[in-house]
Amino acid sequence: MAKPLALVTWSLTAAMTVLLSALLPSSGLAAGKTSRIKAATAILPADYIAGAWWLYKSVFVENGRVIDRSNGNVSHSEGQGYGMLIAVAADDREAFDALWAWTKEHLQVRGDALSAWRWSPDTALPVADTNNASDGDLLIAWALSRAATRWREPAFAVDARRILKDLTRKATVTDSTYGTLLLPAAQGFGGSTEQPGIVVNLSYWIFPAIEELGRIDPSFPATDLVASGRALLEKGRFGSSHLPADWLSLRGEHPQPAPAFAATFGYEAVRVPLYTAWSGGAPLSLLTGVQQRWNENGENVMHVMDLATATAMTAMPDPGYRAVSALLSCGLGRAGPAFSLPPFEPTEYYPSTLHLLSIIAISERYASCLPSQN
Repeated sequence: MAKPLALVTWSLTAAMTVLLSALLPSSGLAAGKTSRIKAATAILPADYIAGAWWLYKSVFVENGRVIDRSNGNVSHSEGQGYGMLIAVAADDREAFDALWAWTKEHLQVRGDALSAWRWSPDTALPVADTNNASDGDLLIAWALSRAATRWREPAFAVDARRILKDLTRKATVTDSTYGTLLLPAAQGFGGSTEQPGIVVNLSYWIFPAIEELGRIDPSFPATDLVASGRALLEKGRFGSSHLPADWLSLRGEHPQPAPAFAATFGYEAVRVPLYTAWSGGAPLSLLTGVQQRWNENGENVMHVMDLATATAMTAMPDPGYRAVSALLSCGLGRAGPAFSLPPFEPTEYYPSTLHLLSIIAISERYASCLPSQN
């Protein structure tokens, strides 16, 4: 019989507390604890990532699928891609294979190499909509590419290239003002009576994935996509704090918040600083307004922001969102002596995932933000 989620979370968190606090102590610790920092950094970051992944998958992964427990226990192509990517970083081949097998069986049901975006366990037809989600396909291909390198499995790279071929053919457009664009899905965002003009989601520009995937498949328009993503980030920021929008309409002369969606910087756009800081695809200086708003009054609490007024709306207090803020501070060189990445603890699927991704990004790009080994 499965344990209740609350009990599983409590027991695993208790078991990991000592490890997590030792691995990422605040840089502002007293000088007398320097030896503790040096000992901890001897096993950073690989053991920390592996330990956090163990905790994450014990709560959110079951029988090869990543479960969004606060959203009807559904699974998404995005979540499968995230899980596969983190499994590679944690060197967990068994979990990776299970996640990839489940994805192929349950989501790759369209007749091409793309994945249906959502799978629901409590409906007669678990895949009610076979449309894809382009960020999910990018994440899956990226995870396969990294797995091919880590475990020397060329077949994974073949699978990744197959996804990229169909993604390029079905979910990119080349004749826009901004060059080659990544549509959010194969259907529904290229302009219609209900939604005139192209609509894009800047958080689907996973810059580090696009850059790496361009190296395994020269036919994938990586350079063009990075350029269009940078252009949209430069021109698609709004309000006094210059915040990127969750959804952009490209109908007019300049990008505008898409009218069919709330004009906010929120749960979608929170990934923009994550992916931008993880790569060199766009200058992080474009996101100084985000960092300033997040660090106002020293509270470091994220909020959904109204773009017109730059006022705070819904609070985003989970440690996973604060981890994205920590990553952005590292990238901007503003971490400071009191920098502290929140210890990983599972809350909800989405912020917990962003938390792990931020840890991986910091370990790959900003090792200087971790406790010094000197």
